[in-house]
Amino acid sequence: MHPQPLSDFKIKRLKGKTTIDYLFKKGAVFQTKNLLLRLSENPGSKDLFIGVSVSKRNFNRAVDRNRIKRQLRSVVKQLEHDQKFGFRGECMILYTGKTTPKTKALLEEASQLLNKNP
Repeated sequence: MHPQPLSDFKIKRLKGKTTIDYLFKKGAVFQTKNLLLRLSENPGSKDLFIGVSVSKRNFNRAVDRNRIKRQLRSVVKQLEHDQKFGFRGECMILYTGKTTPKTKALLEEASQLLNKNP
C-alpha cells in the first residue's frame, strides 16, 4: 500500500466508544518492547484516526500519564511529517512500559513499530 500525498492526508483524533471497542475486538495487534499498536485498516478512508493511551496500573499519577500521552502525540506528529503512515483507518497506540520514557527513544520505537506494520 502506497502512502497518499501529504496534502490530502490528515491525522485526526480517535473518538467514540463503539469505534474504540471495535478496534480492541477486531483490530490487528503489533507490539514492540514498550508500545502496542491496535490497528483496523479502512483503505477507502482518506484520514487516519489515532488515539493514545497509558495504563493507570503502571503509572498511578495522572501527571505521569498525561506527560507520556503528550510525548506520544508529539511523536505521531513528527512521524506524520516524515510520512511513515502507509495505512488509513483507526489505530490506538498504547504505552506498556513501566518507566517514564525519553521522547527520542519513543520516536525510535514508534518508527520501528510502524515499519513492522504491513
